[in-house]
Amino acid sequence: MLQKYNDTAAAIALIIFLLGALFYVAQLLFTTESWLAQNGIGPEGIGLARVLGFTWLGISVGLILTFTKGPDGQHMFFIALLIAQIGIFLNLWHQHLIANNSTIFDDAIIVSVLTALLLFGYFKVRSRL
Repeated sequence: MLQKYNDTAAAIALIIFLLGALFYVAQLLFTTESWLAQNGIGPEGIGLARVLGFTWLGISVGLILTFTKGPDGQHMFFIALLIAQIGIFLNLWHQHLIANNSTIFDDAIIVSVLTALLLFGYFKVRSRL
């Protein structure tokens, strides 16, 4: 799986990003109610949280396909992934810093690390995309 990337450091960074994405899939699809309660959101958010979980699932499947087929020719996928991830990063930090939502801090930290891993992996394999 790592040999398809021809860059072990990028592959490891993207595998860790994938594990983080799968963590969000599990959280948002299988423990939706408790995740919402931890973040101060009532049961009215279940539908939206599960949509988010399926979005993370789609991202995860796309990333798994780049591991099995290689990153070559996947430029648009990675650009879309970067835009989505940076948007999530900015939104979470806005919620924490500007909207004073203190329950979002742990997700903001996790997403910051995931964003850094994604950017590292992307810039390492960018020439092959």
